[in-house]
Amino acid sequence: MLNELEDLGLWSDSMAKVQVWLRPLAIDCFGWQDYGSTGDIHIPAVAGPRILAKFGFQENCSLRQLLRHEWAHALAHHHQDLVINRQFRLAFDGSHDHGEPVHEYCPTRHISPYASTQPMEDFAENFMHFVKNRGVLPAKWQTRHIEKRWEFVRNLPMLFN
Repeated sequence: MLNELEDLGLWSDSMAKVQVWLRPLAIDCFGWQDYGSTGDIHIPAVAGPRILAKFGFQENCSLRQLLRHEWAHALAHHHQDLVINRQFRLAFDGSHDHGEPVHEYCPTRHISPYASTQPMEDFAENFMHFVKNRGVLPAKWQTRHIEKRWEFVRNLPMLFN
């Protein structure tokens, strides 16, 4: 996992301080990151959404995908200057810490329904898929909105390394 981030230039010494914790239970999420606090990542052994996914009520998320998503939040936590700026607002249609949806879910605008919940989640979802696909945007997501988000992620290494 960390090699993926290093290979793409998306790793830093400050991110190496992030601890990943196994927690017993989470009712409403697959995992979380202490954005604005310690920056640590928490992965529950039993997660309510994972149980719902098992029965087809929700889309599942692999551990690898979950960690990629949470590492995006860790990057934002440790390098806030990268996400609290005009370039981020233009790429993700709102400020990182906006806290509310900027647009309703639209498959040509958002990479997933969760990405439409707020700009910071849009960033984390795009980051997750960017890392998974080694920076190569799949044809199904080649829209001007998603392309500008991937361009933002692609340019991150030039800004903090």
